[in-house]
Amino acid sequence: MLYSTDNTVLFLPGPVAMHPRVYEAMNRPIYGHRTDHFRKLYAETVEMIKPVFGTGEADAYILTGSGTLGLEAGIINFIEPGDAVISMSAGKFGERSSQIARLYAKEVIEVKSPYGSPLLPEQLEEAFEKTSASLVTITHNETSTGVLNPLEDIVKIAHKHGAMVMADTITSAGGDWVKMDEWDVDIAVSGSQKCFGIPPGLAFVMASKKAVDRMMSIQRPPSYYADLVRFKNSVEKGSGTPFTPAITLVYGLHESLKLVHEEGLENRINRHRLMGKVIREAALAMGLTLFAKEGYYSNTVTAINIPEGIEWKDLNKTLQKLGVIVAGGQGSMKGKIFRVGHMNIFGPREALLAVSSVETALKKLGYDTNAQGTKRAQEILAETL
Repeated sequence: MLYSTDNTVLFLPGPVAMHPRVYEAMNRPIYGHRTDHFRKLYAETVEMIKPVFGTGEADAYILTGSGTLGLEAGIINFIEPGDAVISMSAGKFGERSSQIARLYAKEVIEVKSPYGSPLLPEQLEEAFEKTSASLVTITHNETSTGVLNPLEDIVKIAHKHGAMVMADTITSAGGDWVKMDEWDVDIAVSGSQKCFGIPPGLAFVMASKKAVDRMMSIQRPPSYYADLVRFKNSVEKGSGTPFTPAITLVYGLHESLKLVHEEGLENRINRHRLMGKVIREAALAMGLTLFAKEGYYSNTVTAINIPEGIEWKDLNKTLQKLGVIVAGGQGSMKGKIFRVGHMNIFGPREALLAVSSVETALKKLGYDTNAQGTKRAQEILAETL
């Protein structure tokens, strides 16, 4: 076989393809994390990551662990055992935040939308009419469904009722606008293997001044490793991180953030939005349907309904023969949708490859699109060159 697991192209919603400069950075000799060299690089990384979240004021904590560790730290450091949490969920990752909150909060009230539908501010307003809570959790960009939720509007409702907001921005930060300062977001969490374009293993927690004040005034969480006060104290002492960090990944993050700022954040976000448009319109031109509700499309991952008569396992296997990997559905959508990630260094070349590969695989399986998807992708991209 021409293609193998060593020679495939990732169009997943994470992990994603990485820039060669990131690989090169991670191949550098490892310095001790208590050296001046690493402390300087770490401090630069912290300052470079803040604008990606739209903040100049928030504290930035870089944890060694997956995005789920970030979600846990983003919840448990800002609530006490007697607190109630409203958890807004419209997909697998919204459900994960709810599951974490249940381990620590006295009560968790779930606000749900069907998979594929957004979470709306009026739903949160209705929840506050029935109960009170100190924290609201919401997934900004729901990876499992390809839905972008209206975070700014959710924050307004939460603050109106005196609650803070923890936003899961794991697949939005670095690929779409996250404006912590402008939107008054209290806590934002992300991870390394999505729009930041490095391997899995780092989690980022951004905490506003209000959130930090709350963190410092409440009972410490029943956690040692995810206690953000330890991170804050370590930074203030000039030690960098309280525990041994994933040094190689921090090298990669430092280089990836340099790439972000060289491209320019606005340019980068516009590119992600254009690539999202290409994938969506190409899918529609193929006669496929999009899973997310119109008007709430993600710009970093597109969920597409698998056409009748096509099995996911066959589509997946055929794409892998072409050297391409996309993602299937999760939870209740397993076998019903497939998801194309278009983040980090995904550009026109990758869009054309993704679209034509899907068309080729579908044709092999008996669903002939007459190359209308590739044609539509070419039309959009030709206008932008």
